[in-house]
Parts: sequence; structure tokens; C-alpha cells
Amino acid sequence: MTSFFKCLFNFFYDVFLFFIAILALPKLFYAIIIKKKYRHSLFSRFGFHFPIEHLKHSIWIHAVSVGETKAIVSLARELKHRYPEIPLIISSVSETGHAEAKRSLPFADYHIYLPFDFYLIVRRILKKANPSLVILSESDFWFNFLSLVKQKGGVLALVNGKISESSSRKFKQFSFFSKYLFELFDLFCLQNDVYKSRFLEAGVDREKIVVTGNLKLDDEYPQLSAEEAIEWRHKLGIQTEQLVVTIGSTHHPEEQLILQVLKEIWKERGDLKVILVPRHPDRFKEVSSLLEKERIKWIKFSDINLRTGEEQVILMDAMGLLRMCYQLSDLAIVGGSFTNKVGGHNILEPCWYGKPVIFGPHMETQFELVSLVKKYGAGLQVNENELINVLKDCINHKEYRAKLGTNGTTLIQDLKGSTQRTLNAMEPFFLAPPFE
Repeated sequence: MTSFFKCLFNFFYDVFLFFIAILALPKLFYAIIIKKKYRHSLFSRFGFHFPIEHLKHSIWIHAVSVGETKAIVSLARELKHRYPEIPLIISSVSETGHAEAKRSLPFADYHIYLPFDFYLIVRRILKKANPSLVILSESDFWFNFLSLVKQKGGVLALVNGKISESSSRKFKQFSFFSKYLFELFDLFCLQNDVYKSRFLEAGVDREKIVVTGNLKLDDEYPQLSAEEAIEWRHKLGIQTEQLVVTIGSTHHPEEQLILQVLKEIWKERGDLKVILVPRHPDRFKEVSSLLEKERIKWIKFSDINLRTGEEQVILMDAMGLLRMCYQLSDLAIVGGSFTNKVGGHNILEPCWYGKPVIFGPHMETQFELVSLVKKYGAGLQVNENELINVLKDCINHKEYRAKLGTNGTTLIQDLKGSTQRTLNAMEPFFLAPPFE
């Protein structure tokens, strides 16, 4: 593409973004004023108060939200270990992702919000950060950001790459744009052969693609000692022999659906304790209201010192505690899978701790994880009508739960190694300055 057409393309891309931004203003104001979202990130995404000043080199890793952030922890840790003198930047889009990045990647030099993809904003930011290597986790393709990285001589790599069937179709429909976009990348490290086929259909050069597996399997999850687990159960008001189910990463209206099932189970197992962890903190109030409406005995984690021990549900109104909750549990239900608006979440997190996992029918964005869990017999996929009977079976049969849990730990151990395969694929790019 000639320089003239590149300039023309960039101009129309910015005009397009501007009109999209104008159309999004009413929804944005509603989210800020009513939902109290984006209050911490909005000004940062316009490039204000940017914490970086004129770095000579840097490694920049971008992860949109919580799931993508957790996926790159092991890779980011290894890069920081290899190149401690090169500043490491972690960028996020969502506020929950930003909080997760600070929690799970404290060794990074900077935690920032990715600026809105307007040319002048991005150019100013990149001039300060000067990244030699930019790594994207899973998917989040912003043209000005990527194009300016390449103009400055940076290497672009996609890791833990994935692409949905619908996105693949859209890229094929706009092949002119997708070809121009994907030509910017130096390397695509993908999770599996299905995603490889989709990227090839979208016009990616076969020579740039390497299937390296799923980075989520390599994360070193925090592990409670036996004493710490006892302390946490005591803090939450859970008796030694009391059965615990953690319901993680839920979205509307999943809490309503699952609570109706639990009401029936509590008739037979009144001692069952449930830890409920909504995916987004802005929904804590909504879920609290639902628990009140359903007349369920419950308590917020922030009020846990007021517990009586009679609570049926503990609502975790704090971030970063889901994995701790899985460790305290006998069984896990992973949300985002009983609504067709999400596409599922990471169902391997409970497996890492040897906990059986139950999840719903809507796992479109996590189909590989579904295949793995089914192959190893580490969990169960159910629809709304099947949930009550499957949950009862798991609750009432300790040996069955133990077998599912053991299969989960076997799954995790068998499939580790994606981090090293990704680093091996990136090795040629480490032979140039500033890595040499």
C-alpha cells in the first residue's frame, strides 16, 4: 500500500472512530452516572496523567480484562526474569482487568489503561513508552496502536491467540481492512488448530502462525496451606464438615437461575454453604437485592465479622478472591455459561485445585476448554433443566466428586508448557536490540 493510501486510510479510520464515539456518548454517560462505571479509567484512556516519560525501550503487554490478564501472568513473569533491565508495561481496557493486573503482575513497572485509538493520542503515548516488543493477549486489535508500533520499529506478537467464528466472518467480509491489519503482526501464537484455520481464512500469512497451546494452563495459582484454609473457613463461618459450593464469575440473570435450584437443594441439605462471586463489582448491589428478595440468609464478605454462622450464602463483594474460594470448596459452578450473552469463562480454574466443575451450555468462546474437561472427565456441562439433578449427584456422592477432581489435576499437569512454546516461537525476535 502506497504512503498516500495509508494516510487516506488512517484519516477515514479516525473519522469512523470519531462518529462511533459520538454515537456511544449517551450509553457512556448512562454508565458513568447511573452505573458508576469508567470513573477511574476514562481520563486515562484519553491519555491524561500518563505515568510514563520517555523510555528508551520497553516491553508492552496488552490484556483487555480479567481473563486475558490471568492468561499472560506466566509469560510476563518469564520475560521480566529474562530482561529485568527493560521496563515492562501492562495495559488493560476494563477497570476490573486493571485491578487484576496490579494484583497478579506486581512485578510490572507500569500498569496503565490502553488509550483510545485516536491517532494523535496513541502517537503521543507511544513516543513516551517506545516499546520494542508489543504482545497482545488473545485478541484486541486497534489499528492506530498497532500501526504506530510498527512505524516505530517495534515487534508485534499475538499470544494465546483466538478468534471467534463470528469475528472470523466479519474479517472475511472486510478483507481489505483485515489484510492490512494482520500484515502488521510479526507472529501469531495461537491456542489450537481451529483458531489457526480461522486466522488463515482471514488472510494471515501461514508462516507467521504457530500453535502453542493455552497459556492459562501455565499460570501458577496461589495455593493455601492447610492452616490457611482452616483459618479462611473459620473467618467465613464455615464448619469443618460443612459442604461448600462456589459459584464464580456470574452474570445477570444467572444468580436468579442458580438460586432457584439451590432453594430446592437446601430443602434436603440445609447445611450446604454457598459462596457467590459475581463477575463484575458494579453488580454487587444488584445481587444483594436479589438475595433479599429471595429471602435467603446471606451476608456480604465486607460484613463477615457480623456473621452468625446461619448464613446460606456468602456474597464476595471484593475482587481477587475467586481462586481462594475455589480452594475452600467441594464443588464449583462457573458462570458466564448459563446466559447466551457471554460465551463462558475459564472452567479450568477449579480443576487446578482438584475441584469438580459444573458449567452451562453457552461456552462458545471457550470450546477448547469444554473439550478438555469432557475428555479428562473433570467436570460436567449441563443445561438449566439438568442442573438440579447433576448438582444433587455431586453433592451427595463424595467419591464421585473426588474422581472428577483428580481428573482435573491430571488435565492441568498433562497440558502445561504453553509458555515455553510461546517463548520458543518468539526467540528469533530476542536476537535483536535491546534483547541481545
